[in-house]
Amino acid sequence: MDVSRILDFLSQLKVNNNRDWFAAHKDTYLEINKEINDFAEQMILNISQFDDLGNISAKDCTYRIYRDIRFSADKSPFKTHIGVYICKGGKNSELAGYYIHFEPGNCMVAGGVWCPSKENLEYIRRYIYNDPQSYLNVINQKTFADNFAMMDDKLKTAPKGYPKDFEHIDLIRYKSFVPFKNFSDEDFCADDFEDNITRHLKMMQPYNAYLNEIIE
Repeated sequence: MDVSRILDFLSQLKVNNNRDWFAAHKDTYLEINKEINDFAEQMILNISQFDDLGNISAKDCTYRIYRDIRFSADKSPFKTHIGVYICKGGKNSELAGYYIHFEPGNCMVAGGVWCPSKENLEYIRRYIYNDPQSYLNVINQKTFADNFAMMDDKLKTAPKGYPKDFEHIDLIRYKSFVPFKNFSDEDFCADDFEDNITRHLKMMQPYNAYLNEIIE
């Protein structure tokens, strides 16, 4: 997989985000899109070695590059990143999964659940509130704590219905429960890229398993 070519294409797209430029480079994009789909299929196989993904394929885990601009002030027609979200049930599932993000200067892997439904968010918060130690055991596990940070998507104060003086209130102020790790472009372009990504996603499996036990 030629990640450097993918990042170079996205860099060019960022400064030429218009339909004429994209049309002139459509063949390159189609070749890149095939590489991404092949990569997604391989990662499904890799992740299936340590997590149950059910019956999914690349098309269930990849996204269109075309932006939905109907309700956006930004009318740029194309995304300037490529994401792959591998999860039981596919990218529209409510379950926690594994995300790989290709973007020049902002490559990363992530897991957990982004913007869960109101119902699932309450399930997660209530579960942590009732048994914070189980959650702490997961996030304080050395390989997890040494490699991942949590996306800072949280309330400024306690969620409604929870006491502000709860000892672990910071744990349930999150609106999304997403551990992530940034990588340099060079790391993503390295020969051991797929092995390195798989290794980090495997470290995230206990966190996803914790959340999915609650959600399911």
